[in-house]
Amino acid sequence: MHGAVESAPSLVQRLQDSPQRMADSVRATAMWLAMLDGPLDPREFHEVGSVLTHEPEGVPLHDMVAAFEADPMPRDLPRLFRFVRSQRSPKRTESLLDMFIRVAGADGRISEVERHALIFLSDLLSAPESALRERFEAVLGIEFDAPADLSDPSYFQNAETLADTRAAQARARAGHADVARQQDEKRNEALRTLMLKADAAPIAIKAAWRRLSRQFHPDRQLSASPDALAAASAQFHAVQQAWAVLKDDVDA
Repeated sequence: MHGAVESAPSLVQRLQDSPQRMADSVRATAMWLAMLDGPLDPREFHEVGSVLTHEPEGVPLHDMVAAFEADPMPRDLPRLFRFVRSQRSPKRTESLLDMFIRVAGADGRISEVERHALIFLSDLLSAPESALRERFEAVLGIEFDAPADLSDPSYFQNAETLADTRAAQARARAGHADVARQQDEKRNEALRTLMLKADAAPIAIKAAWRRLSRQFHPDRQLSASPDALAAASAQFHAVQQAWAVLKDDVDA
């Protein structure tokens, strides 16, 4: 009987086993913060990479990125935070807080979720309540705007309304894009009917319409066979439909 296949160790387990456990845990916490509000920005990656540069990497940063991309909130994440908390030191609090603030602001914006995370990390470091505001303004040169109170039920109602509004706007943009694409397809088909290229000038469009209208006009098919007359009539109709699509562009 084959033995059970062991799963690969989690990121937190690898951090625990790392010879650079403290430095790697700080880097991983910073990477978690950087990736909380969406895909990692190269500027955020660079900022995390500049953390504790005197300490070699035990767990590569790219492995941390891949792990948080696969699972932004792994089940054993609290173990990482407990370890960072257990290693806190009043002498390092300010430097670590500054580092987390720089990472959060590296992409040029501070999202709502990052503000909550910064409050959490400040508490994790046992920083005084005023420290986050003071260090935030010192590092980024702007005031720290407190995030919404998550204990307020109206916050979630407003967030849901905002999400619905954004979804409706996205659907509207998609609808407009579909209409524009259909219009482009109709225009290109009309140009092909007039035997023109997509970049045809208005004067060329009008000239082609006149030339083909004369060529396929029923009055010019009096001596044609019934089949030829039917074909010419169909082509004449197609030319007029193409002109109806393109006329506004020509007259504009």
